[in-house]
Amino acid sequence: MVAITVPISVDAIPLVKCAHAAAAAVPSVDLSAPGAAAAVADACRGVGFFRATNHGVPAALADALEERAAAFFALPHKDKLEASARPLGYGSKSIGCNGDVGWLEYILLSVGSGSVAAASLPASLRAALEEYTDAVREVGARVLELMADGLGVAEEHRGVLRRMVAPDEADEMVRVNHYPPCPCPLAAGQRGVTGFGEHTDPQIISVLRSNRIGGLQIMLPDGRWVPVAPDPDSLFVNVGDSLQVLTNGRFQSVKHRVVAPAEGQQSRLSVIYFGGPAPAQRIAPLPELMREGERSLYRDFTWAEYKKAAYKSRLGDHRLGPFELPAAKETNSSDHHCSSNAVQPPARAPPHVATVY
Repeated sequence: MVAITVPISVDAIPLVKCAHAAAAAVPSVDLSAPGAAAAVADACRGVGFFRATNHGVPAALADALEERAAAFFALPHKDKLEASARPLGYGSKSIGCNGDVGWLEYILLSVGSGSVAAASLPASLRAALEEYTDAVREVGARVLELMADGLGVAEEHRGVLRRMVAPDEADEMVRVNHYPPCPCPLAAGQRGVTGFGEHTDPQIISVLRSNRIGGLQIMLPDGRWVPVAPDPDSLFVNVGDSLQVLTNGRFQSVKHRVVAPAEGQQSRLSVIYFGGPAPAQRIAPLPELMREGERSLYRDFTWAEYKKAAYKSRLGDHRLGPFELPAAKETNSSDHHCSSNAVQPPARAPPHVATVY
């Protein structure tokens, strides 16, 4: 068992109630199936999250990365600190710069020019990260094309989302999260400690893979938190805030969180690829999707502008709030020209750790 040794009061980590043992309402999409585009779009409209099977990433790549990442996190704390280069590199417990904390340690890296900028990591881990990230990036690009297809974008324009996360231009990140068992005592009625607090991802798309240890939970549109059963053979795709805007609310970014393993359990390890656009990219509803008379639900902004605002916020904040145009939402809701594809975002729950029923 690996201890996290950065001094911090456990009392500062909020406790949450875990979901009951009921299976999560997580759509599953076979990316190789003929109906994949429609299934992806349905999942992104309904939940903003889905399990991707037959994704094409070799199991050997994922297994090698998991093994080498586990070996890194098993190193003495002082050795891991040599890979720290805030805000990137190795970190522990602190999430961002605004007071959010969780029971985890992690590696956060930028992906540039087709490689992972991780010179301070062990060479074997760096190589595994580069190979895995390259493969998962391709999955993300393929999923973005399926999303465009499922939204009804004309064939000649179906690369519109994929091009926004093209290598050498996009703002891509990869994160490796390690959640060791937490020895924290739990209060009555509480079943877990926050590993990573509730949040949405600001980018366009996120692609996650974890080991066999659970803990990930997503919030359904009705506000209920449900657990996501771990599946190392699958990838999990998140709709990000930017994609919600690009689709004018047709797709919903999903709020999610992680509950840390309890004492006596095994560690959870996950790897997440974040596909974001170039800093100067304008984030606004795609003209290819807008119906006659449909107005944008959001004011225009660039990715650099939104990223800066997101990094100034707390994890649980509704980051898109300051960019919403309520008047446009009212207009669209009464506009008979809008098709059923132009669905409106459901009301959001307050930005706090929700009780799971």
